[in-house]
Amino acid sequence: MRDPHSHLTLPDYSGGSIVNVAASVLHAFDVEAPSPPLHAELLGPEGLAGPGGTVLLVLDALGLSQLETALAAGVVPRLAQLIDSAPQGLQSLTSIFPSTTTAALNSLATACPPAEHGVLGHLLWFEEVDTVVNMLTLHPLNEPVPIPENMVRLVPTIYQRLAARGVRSTLITDSTFEGTPFTNLLAEGARFAGYGGLSQIPYQLEQMLQQAQRPGFYSLYWPLIDTLAHLHGPDHAETPSLACRMEMEFVDLMVGKVAELCARDRCTLVIIADHGQTSLTQDRATPLPQDICTALRRPPGGTRRALYLSGIDVEGLSAASILADAVAISTKDAVAANWFGGNLDQRLCSRIGDVILLAGEGSQFLYDYGRGTHTYAGAHSGMTRDEMQVPLIIVPGI
Repeated sequence: MRDPHSHLTLPDYSGGSIVNVAASVLHAFDVEAPSPPLHAELLGPEGLAGPGGTVLLVLDALGLSQLETALAAGVVPRLAQLIDSAPQGLQSLTSIFPSTTTAALNSLATACPPAEHGVLGHLLWFEEVDTVVNMLTLHPLNEPVPIPENMVRLVPTIYQRLAARGVRSTLITDSTFEGTPFTNLLAEGARFAGYGGLSQIPYQLEQMLQQAQRPGFYSLYWPLIDTLAHLHGPDHAETPSLACRMEMEFVDLMVGKVAELCARDRCTLVIIADHGQTSLTQDRATPLPQDICTALRRPPGGTRRALYLSGIDVEGLSAASILADAVAISTKDAVAANWFGGNLDQRLCSRIGDVILLAGEGSQFLYDYGRGTHTYAGAHSGMTRDEMQVPLIIVPGI
């Protein structure tokens, strides 16, 4: 195994991550934020405040590399035009660790790093129920009933903070998410507006803007780039994906409509992703070796790209039959290196275990939780550039 800190893109929680975007949204409405705002060089003098409000569009898994590939292919002319009109152009941020949706969307919803909001990955061990819990559904492993949201919620959402100052927030997302435990966790304090398809995103935004009596905050979310990249691989220059490239053409149409509405109503438009994706190959899909499985005290947490292991240490992993380019680091060392954005109390440490195992380039670890295993063509959660670097586009409302 190589040095745990080599070739990794670390989160920049000081002002260059998605956490700081959410903090800057709060600053736009003169609300105190729990984290620093974006670095000054990433913002214009007006910050994210627009006369008509602020619109945040989150394109799940549109890492910087995928966007650069789409721009080079000429399939996103509206996004290209927006970048040309943005005072700072196309900029780069980091995601958080782990670079996965459950943790990243909570950072965007709270303006806090994972160490503070407590959602530290996709699968986490909860001592309270003595099993692994899927943080996207809040269901314990192979159980039909989710754990209570208050078992997970540690900090208020930015919507709650805004509401306390009289600022109205709207979350525009897939209508099938309404009322789910994870969405309830993310959306506390916001008005929910669901859509059934891509074209309804600008439609719902227009309806909300027409009803607004004062500047508000509008959070828009589109998940399908992530879904397609898992199934067909992300679209990078060295690993093309026709499915993701075609998806970007449709996303570009939606972005153009959203931008028109923002310009009309003088809203500042901010476009980011929660994380990126890296391409995986079938020949590097590796079942977690039996000697490691035998040593584990409980099922792994995390994901196929970033496993959380208990009952084994870094030396034990080094001696086991594992891929040579994997990275292993003790949880204690990862916390000290600020991977999670702060210290973890004992309860949170117990949720991730003793060691973090990151898969190497193109690799994924497979573990059977009782329903068999399957491979992905693309994934995230690790700390490669493709997983960690995401775009930032800010078009001021004037």
